[in-house]
Amino acid sequence: MKASSIMLLAVLAVATFLQGGVAAFEKCEAQTSFDIVMCKSHMCTECVLEWCMTTCQALQEDHADCRCESWPEAQKTYSDGDIKGKGKVGDAGDFSK
Repeated sequence: MKASSIMLLAVLAVATFLQGGVAAFEKCEAQTSFDIVMCKSHMCTECVLEWCMTTCQALQEDHADCRCESWPEAQKTYSDGDIKGKGKVGDAGDFSK
């Protein structure tokens, strides 16, 4: 009986801690259009072309207060994330020589 009570208290303590440590997602003013172009489009999620990456970075600059709800809490901007073409354009590859 004591062991189950202690276990229940431990679970409640962890749940309370986790709830307090996770900030609620806050939508920006242009969240609907930002979601369509940034969060759900092939251009900003899967494309490896330089044009896609620079276009999505420009979109983020234009909407600095917006972020995708699906991004990890630590990722505040498009460039903070794991971009498909990151490190493969510009001064990388065959054209960097």
